[in-house]
Amino acid sequence: MGRIQSSVGLVTGVPIEETVNQLMSINAQPRDRLKARTDQLRQEQVAITELTALVIAVELSTDRLGQKSLYDATTVAASNTSVTARSIGNPKVGSYSFVPIRQSQNQQLTSSVFASADQKFSSGEVVIHSGGFLDESVRLDQLNGGAGIARGSIRITDREGTTQTIDLRHAQTAQDVVDAINANDSFKITASLDGDHFVLSDHSATPTTNLSVTEVGNGTTAADLGLASISTSSATASGTGLLSLTNTTSLRSLKDGLGVSFTKNEPALKFELADESNFEVTFDFDEEGASLGQLLNQINTAGEGKIEARIAADGKSLEIEDLTSGAGNLQITSLAGDLAEQLGLDAESVGGKVQGARLLAGLGDTLLSSLNGGRGLGELGELTISDRSGATATIDLTSAKTLHEVLNALNDSGLGISASLNRTKTGIEIVDTTGSTANNLIIADADDTNTATKLQIVGDVSASRIDSKSLNLQHITRNTLLSNFNGGKPISSTSISFKDSAGKEGLLNLRSVSAKSIGDVIDGINALDIGIEARINDEGDGIVLIDTAGGEGELTVADIGTGTAAAQLGLAGKGKVETIDGQTVTRINGTTTVRIQTTEDTTLSQFVESLNSYGGSPVSVSLLSLGEGNGVRLVLNSKAAGAAGRVAVESDLGLSFSETAKAQDALIAFGASSTNSGILVSSATNTFKGIVEDIELVVNEVSDSPVTVSIVENNETVTKQIETFVTAYNKVREKLDSLTTFDAASNSVGVLFGSNSALRVDIGYSNFLASDIRGAGSIRSLQQLGVRLDENGKLQFDKERFQSTIDADPTAVEEFFTKEELGFTSRAKSIAERLAGVDNGVLLTRSNTLQSQIEQNTNRLGAFDVRLEKQRTRLLTQFYAMETTIGKLQRNLTALDQIQFIPPIT
Repeated sequence: MGRIQSSVGLVTGVPIEETVNQLMSINAQPRDRLKARTDQLRQEQVAITELTALVIAVELSTDRLGQKSLYDATTVAASNTSVTARSIGNPKVGSYSFVPIRQSQNQQLTSSVFASADQKFSSGEVVIHSGGFLDESVRLDQLNGGAGIARGSIRITDREGTTQTIDLRHAQTAQDVVDAINANDSFKITASLDGDHFVLSDHSATPTTNLSVTEVGNGTTAADLGLASISTSSATASGTGLLSLTNTTSLRSLKDGLGVSFTKNEPALKFELADESNFEVTFDFDEEGASLGQLLNQINTAGEGKIEARIAADGKSLEIEDLTSGAGNLQITSLAGDLAEQLGLDAESVGGKVQGARLLAGLGDTLLSSLNGGRGLGELGELTISDRSGATATIDLTSAKTLHEVLNALNDSGLGISASLNRTKTGIEIVDTTGSTANNLIIADADDTNTATKLQIVGDVSASRIDSKSLNLQHITRNTLLSNFNGGKPISSTSISFKDSAGKEGLLNLRSVSAKSIGDVIDGINALDIGIEARINDEGDGIVLIDTAGGEGELTVADIGTGTAAAQLGLAGKGKVETIDGQTVTRINGTTTVRIQTTEDTTLSQFVESLNSYGGSPVSVSLLSLGEGNGVRLVLNSKAAGAAGRVAVESDLGLSFSETAKAQDALIAFGASSTNSGILVSSATNTFKGIVEDIELVVNEVSDSPVTVSIVENNETVTKQIETFVTAYNKVREKLDSLTTFDAASNSVGVLFGSNSALRVDIGYSNFLASDIRGAGSIRSLQQLGVRLDENGKLQFDKERFQSTIDADPTAVEEFFTKEELGFTSRAKSIAERLAGVDNGVLLTRSNTLQSQIEQNTNRLGAFDVRLEKQRTRLLTQFYAMETTIGKLQRNLTALDQIQFIPPIT
């Protein structure tokens, strides 16, 4: 059992703890001196660090002064509030004129009236189309071989002598021209499109003069539209042809804008010639921005004079002529892909020539080859129609290549019918106009071409209308950009997981394959080496995935993580077993067409819920109450902005919709003035980027007057940066003053008093800022720019002097700061690198030295503490041992004192 120890000796009364503490205080004096020195080193290191940070701040401010973009700063302003303009980069100085013609608008459709939200449908289907519209017309920029037209006004006089001026400055398409003429009800003229030209029809009751078209002023608009030569007493006048293939025609514009596709730098076509020789053609350009002339030139170059590839005489197709002779026949076949089929060059040669298929339709027409999902209708022949009066006719459609040629043939049948596009503009309808109810309206195939069946108008009905519904005009191709696929909403570049029915998996990252088009996605899927085939679907409105593994599992597609690409492409989910053309397949059809099935128990509110929860639906739907007892209407709003958000609804439920807001892009005329129509530019939203580089325009309201957007130089950014530099340097000066101070009264000094590092910072900057800078142009010093050192060593900035200098010669100011090696910034950087640079910078080197000394001292202090603790323990042990010894001596003396003396016995 240990003994109780006291801080005071119990025997001697000596203050042991106090005595030991005093002895240790003497022994610890070397340690305390070392600790004080280490603390001083730490204070110096903190001061060096603060000074380094301030020097770096000066360096950053001078670096910014050396960036040329600083001197390109501009201010953007619009002349009125109808347009907001702002800089999104470094726009160049200039002035631009715009006329905001219209704002962007989402489409809105409103249904007929329902009794209530609980009203039930019958069994059937509601179909919502977001593409495949047959009433699109060509842009005016495509006319006249791609030269377009000079937009302006034309003057039309009807046969009663009434003259009207038609303003076409803002017409974008051929249909816009027709609409502008037909919107004028002050004269008896209507306009229409027929093939590649405009047609004017005069409905004058008492003609007295010619139907004529003339220019307004010195314009050429009428001539550019093919109408300037019209002056006739006839009731109908046709303009000249405006649309034909040229060498400058873009490949993307062919085939109703579907374009053609092939793989760059891979053999695409093979030609076999009459002399039994053959050659292959590989195209070294992308079809995205290439022209027809490029394609023809490379074919002719590869043929080495043995063939001639050219635009056919009709201006609507291609023609290949074999220039060799021999027993063989010219044959053109596809190698990688199906380019020969796309160009219609896979036909048999006649007389050594292959006549290609039609590649252009008309101003407002559609190629039959673009229908049926892009597979076309095949060979057409005859069909029969009986109107309701009982009259019957057989119509021959053998020569028809476009949909309007079909409609024209039907309308020219002599029957009491009218053939036109249907209400959704996705198909055609035949309407009986006889007013008779004696017979049914009957349309039937007349030969084994099944022409009426292909046109989807076979019927025997007591009604006066037969509607083909959608003819599936292809609107999604390999060329379709991902940025245009989802109603203008970009497809996310994320990862998609694919698993075939045999359980084999593949992962496609759209970013890693640089996918820009639907074709890139299809190629990426097909390259996964799993049992899944990807291609454009039969409807021509999306991608279809077909399981080829034949396993027992499920075809599955899913997004990875938070990605949404699979869902946006309509491919997320599991495969369905379907019968296609008599064959059973498992597939995922990424169609963009929405189909909602209804039953006799489906209520209006349930239909709304189904449509809003439908993945990928292009619309949102809500109920509009018409007031107590007045019923409700369905309101469909397009989710996509602008013209890309257009939809059409068809059903077999008697459900009808009217358009209460048209899907339209915002439109501005760039460079327009009171005398110049400018260049029309459209945007799905009211925001325009890229018309003028680094400028963003927002259309706030429509205006008839031009808006001027001015971009002027703005030196304020340079001024502010010089202020930043001055402030940064003055902080260095203030820090130096506080760190190197000497107070004679108190005999105290700053942390860096006498420091070589601080002295080098002081001298380095003071000499630099006070000296001339030669070789950087006409300006040689900061003083010329209004920047000078005052009596305290701080910088003062005279803004007015600087402003007058930069106004007088902005180039000289820029050169002073930005010239390489000799300019202010380059020299300032050299000084900063010598002082605070990573490689041998004075301040950093001193900081590293201090850190090394601090670490050494810290180690020594640790050793001191260990040694002193041992000394303390030894002293305490010695004192306690002394107490023990003295206690023993005291006990012994006491014992001796108590011993009684007994004299010896004598």
